[in-house]
Amino acid sequence: LIPHGVDYKLFANPSERANDLPDDGRPIAGFYGSISEWFDVELVQSLARRLPEWHFVIIGKADIDISHLSRMANIHILGPRPHNVLPNYSQHWTASLLPFKNNDQIQACNPLKLREYLAAGRPVISTAYPAALAYEDTIAICANEENFVAHLEQARKITSPQSTLQETVRENTWEARAQQVNHLLDQL
Repeated sequence: LIPHGVDYKLFANPSERANDLPDDGRPIAGFYGSISEWFDVELVQSLARRLPEWHFVIIGKADIDISHLSRMANIHILGPRPHNVLPNYSQHWTASLLPFKNNDQIQACNPLKLREYLAAGRPVISTAYPAALAYEDTIAICANEENFVAHLEQARKITSPQSTLQETVRENTWEARAQQVNHLLDQL
């Protein structure tokens, strides 16, 4: 198995802050990706209620009803954005979220955004699933809402990108994956 890579340069090189990212000094918890049945809407809603001083930014196409989230003052549903501008968000928010439900889809997934979040250098806070557990020494894996709140509050103290996070995926570029495939083909 050769897992996907990451466009390390795109996500690690400093980028401009997106104009539509809240900019009032309050911390931001962000997510981008598909908003489908595996996205834990209830968890995000509960976190937003418990942490009213935080902004929660959600980027992506919604395939489920999230209208009740958009009615909360500290949740910002931005809709889809082109892949190449995602660092303009993820590098500038306080923490990257992976709020997934525990279902068959998530148990089998290996989300591209996990490595992209790490390359961006911001703390990553996630529910538990096999692909995340591979990074359990690097990211915060939460068993419950209390863990999410605690890790978000810890992330608030980190003001700049963390090179230790970026280093965990520096060698996982698409170029490195291509070299692995070439090496395997050479072995045939």
